[in-house]
Amino acid sequence: MAPPSVLAEIATEQQKVTAEIRELDLLVESTQTEVNRLKSREDQMKAKVEEVRRNPGNFQREEIFGATDEHAAAMARRMTMEGQLNSLQSKRKLIDRSAQILATAQRQLAEYTAPPLPPDTAPLIDESRLLQAVVDTQEEERKRIARQVHDGPAQAMANVVLQSEISERLFDVDAQKSRGELASLRQMVNKTLQELRGFIFELRPMILDDLGLVPTLRRYVQTLIDKHGVRIDFSSTGRDRRLPSDDEVAIFRLIQDSLVERIDKAQAKDIVLGLQWKEDTLDVLLQSDGKELPPDGELQSGIRRSERLELLHGESTHEARADGNVVLKVKIPIRSAPQLVT
Repeated sequence: MAPPSVLAEIATEQQKVTAEIRELDLLVESTQTEVNRLKSREDQMKAKVEEVRRNPGNFQREEIFGATDEHAAAMARRMTMEGQLNSLQSKRKLIDRSAQILATAQRQLAEYTAPPLPPDTAPLIDESRLLQAVVDTQEEERKRIARQVHDGPAQAMANVVLQSEISERLFDVDAQKSRGELASLRQMVNKTLQELRGFIFELRPMILDDLGLVPTLRRYVQTLIDKHGVRIDFSSTGRDRRLPSDDEVAIFRLIQDSLVERIDKAQAKDIVLGLQWKEDTLDVLLQSDGKELPPDGELQSGIRRSERLELLHGESTHEARADGNVVLKVKIPIRSAPQLVT
């Protein structure tokens, strides 16, 4: 049997996990109730908008604008609350995994007497697997948010366009002026839609699954240039190729987080990003001006760079040069993506 102190420590952790599960269950229940209430409110507003669409002549201008605005606001509140609900549910699943691991560890330690383990024996609780579970949960949450933003705000913008068309038919007093205002409104909506597409891309770039790492990074780099007005010199040398999906996602997130860190936290304006594909490794170079930051601080995603690299079995070096540039070099062992047999 394991030492009593070890069993007591596991029991204490189990109590903490049980208490957290109980608290999460209460939060999930109350949040689900609020989501249901907001969904009912959204349905009411949607019915009102549909009524306005069918009979625009029966409503005043303020009523038309008010109905669509209220529907968009109700949809936004419902989506925000659903995001909180899904986040709580994802956390609940992750804690369930931890509880199962603790229960298994306690049972095995209580039932078996094991000889001293060699120094290189893997730990009973595989921290890398637990970290991978966290990353997987985050990626699922990103996918969900991307889908919701696409279906929600994008639909709301389409409603605004429809609203403008209804208003255009009603404004007979000064047709020229009303058409000019509506043209400006359409331009604003188109701009918002472009920004929304950029937001969706940052959450989960779908072309990563379709085209791979290099095309996705090219587009993401251009997005950062347009958004922040920075200079980014991106290059890829060697024979780039498709990697397993998990590796492509992890490498993209590592580079994404590192770029955002240099731009947002270090106020970098001049950045060089280079990929060098070798037979068995991918070398990444990120050089920029700006402030020097801790080499392994918490990144935008909430995960440290060393933790990202641990998942990829990679390594990195960090150097602050005398000329004011900061250089990050990363070396990642790469595997080929599995080939489909046809």
